[in-house]
Amino acid sequence: MEKELTGKQQLETEIRTVDTLLDRGIRIQLPAPRLLRWLGKPTIGFTVKRPSSATLFEISALYLKMKGCTDKLDPTTLDESHQLIYDCMVPASRIVAYAIQPTTTPLGIRNRLLARYLRQQLNTHHLTELWVMVCSLSGAHDFSNIIRSMSGMRITMPRTMN
Repeated sequence: MEKELTGKQQLETEIRTVDTLLDRGIRIQLPAPRLLRWLGKPTIGFTVKRPSSATLFEISALYLKMKGCTDKLDPTTLDESHQLIYDCMVPASRIVAYAIQPTTTPLGIRNRLLARYLRQQLNTHHLTELWVMVCSLSGAHDFSNIIRSMSGMRITMPRTMN
């Protein structure tokens, strides 16, 4: 005897399924460097998982640096389009690189190298797909919920003694 799930149970099941997938990560394939392609390996695989809080902090800092470009999202001339690409391509590729390889090194050298590799190997369509994946995995909504919960608790509000 099978029992039908209610709408709330179905939603909870879907949320658990998505959380499980996100915790395991999403496997992506990138074109291999030239040396590996010569040796017969055409692609290299990475697993993109939810970023840690430190990685999310780095991603957020890079996004805020890029935020100034968003005022001119609808360029009217070719010069404005090229200026927008010039201003935003490096931070956008670094954000994707942090999501792929979240470990931070001094001066972010490893991240900068991976971001440069992504800019050289991927077209804008593929970079956009990775960007969307990073945004969906970032968990910024979870952080917003933490802030709301903390503000609701009013732990910083002084209490008067009676």
